[in-house]
Amino acid sequence: MSRPAAIFDLDDTLIVEEAFAMASLGEALSVFPGVDPVASEAAALEAVRSVWRRGPDFPACVDLGLASWEGLWSTFDGNHPVLDGLRAWAPEFRIEAWEAVATVLGVEDPGLAPIAAARFEEAQLRGHPIIDGMEHTLAVAADRYRLGLLTNGPSDVQRLKLDQAGLATTFDAVVVSGEVGVGKPDPAVFGLLLDQLDARPEDSIMVGDSWERDIVGALGTGISPYWVSMGRPAPAHDPRVAVIESVRDLDRLLA
Repeated sequence: MSRPAAIFDLDDTLIVEEAFAMASLGEALSVFPGVDPVASEAAALEAVRSVWRRGPDFPACVDLGLASWEGLWSTFDGNHPVLDGLRAWAPEFRIEAWEAVATVLGVEDPGLAPIAAARFEEAQLRGHPIIDGMEHTLAVAADRYRLGLLTNGPSDVQRLKLDQAGLATTFDAVVVSGEVGVGKPDPAVFGLLLDQLDARPEDSIMVGDSWERDIVGALGTGISPYWVSMGRPAPAHDPRVAVIESVRDLDRLLA
């Protein structure tokens, strides 16, 4: 007999992702003399993205929700064949991206770009912080639901984040967009996870911070969504969407 499922996003729902990546970027930018890492963040990101957009599999990256900064430290091992071109291009991308950063920041020493690249990767590999209270929330949810994780991103980095956060064995099923070749908000990827959980969409909930990926995808699949706002105003008013400030606020709604 099927049980209801509680499906969670990973990045910035259960672990700190974007702020951690920006802190890693700041560490990398600090190797360039005379560069203010904070003031240079936006220009550096745009330089990385400009190279990323020229990549052989950029349309697939958009579909699968792969961020340009993930390309700065992912090997793209263990992913769907749709990303084979990206896996082959990744080493070249990292070189070109950091050279583009150096150029836009006016750094002329060619030896500093690879040092910055290594600094960023080392920082990212330390382990992402967890969202305060998320472990208790997952324990509460597990009393009522089968637990699923649905995350966009490359297999190697998403699996590493799970291991480092102590979540590798927490979920009854895990689906990573890079592994299956389809990503949120496509209802097909929600369906893959529901099948693994033996759950029906009308009995299930989705908890995530991305309105475009998590909420729109859940609504399109018939799953009840909980949007993690982190203080942001909702992009749209929809009575079907429950809004919570943080994943830890889910506890009181499930009680």
